[in-house]
Amino acid sequence: MSKLEANLTLLSVTFFWGVQYIFLGNIPDDISTFAFLALTNGIGFLILTAVFFDELRKLTRKIVRNGLLLAMLLFGANMLITAGSRSLDASTASFFAAANIVFVPIFMRFFGKKASVSNLVGVAIVLLGLLLATGARLDGMGNGVLIIAAADVLSAAYIVVLGQIIGSVNPILTSLCQMFFGTLFGLAGWLIFQPETLLSLPHDMRFWSSVLVIAVFVRGFTTVMQVYAQRYVSALNASLLFSFEIVFTLLTSLFLPAMLGSEPETITPFKLAGCVLILLGVLTSDGAILQWRKKEAAHEAQK
Repeated sequence: MSKLEANLTLLSVTFFWGVQYIFLGNIPDDISTFAFLALTNGIGFLILTAVFFDELRKLTRKIVRNGLLLAMLLFGANMLITAGSRSLDASTASFFAAANIVFVPIFMRFFGKKASVSNLVGVAIVLLGLLLATGARLDGMGNGVLIIAAADVLSAAYIVVLGQIIGSVNPILTSLCQMFFGTLFGLAGWLIFQPETLLSLPHDMRFWSSVLVIAVFVRGFTTVMQVYAQRYVSALNASLLFSFEIVFTLLTSLFLPAMLGSEPETITPFKLAGCVLILLGVLTSDGAILQWRKKEAAHEAQK
């Protein structure tokens, strides 16, 4: 897989992450976060197991250990994102979830890696774009912002740890292990905190359609594709690509909520400017703008 193909794959992962916030709004308040994660991880695990059953013969203790470590980080992040997004609109939740790029350079230092100047400038530009895209609304949001900020720490740790061990893992089996342990964690929390709801799940079609969409595309597809594609890009560049999450959330929020019976969001000039800045920040961090300027300068020198 080339770097371009890896970037496009990670953008497809980001697309489904961005869309999920619209579906998370369909979770009833009486359904615990543990129950929702148990259902989505469990369904995703069963689907992937059915498709890749033959891969199970390659399972090793090392893969299980890596899968358990990644599952703890990912489950914690997903639990906090799911809980925090209940009190926020889709674009605001997406903005704060994408802000995990602030913590990625910090975790990289633990592994002896430093972000370049262009990386840090790109991060700053992306953060400015994120602020513009949401209007930086911090008032009246309750604890949702703090919960997702905690999720950002775990998300950043997951991205960096995955980048460290990714060269020696089987993407399919590692993803299966993550969803298997995620299902166990969800069931354990469900049984401890809300066991009375095990046999009284809602029959609402909107709820179950949300469960299936997130199970297949967010737990299943994105988990495998992130593990597979991130080996070809750095952890920081991956997190910058993930900042496009809010761009996809804003674009799909124009029509998808109406299809689901909710109110669509309005795209303002500030949101458009924020999306452009996010793209500019990603290109700056990747060095694409610097390389373009060097080519332009060389071309001018030849004239």
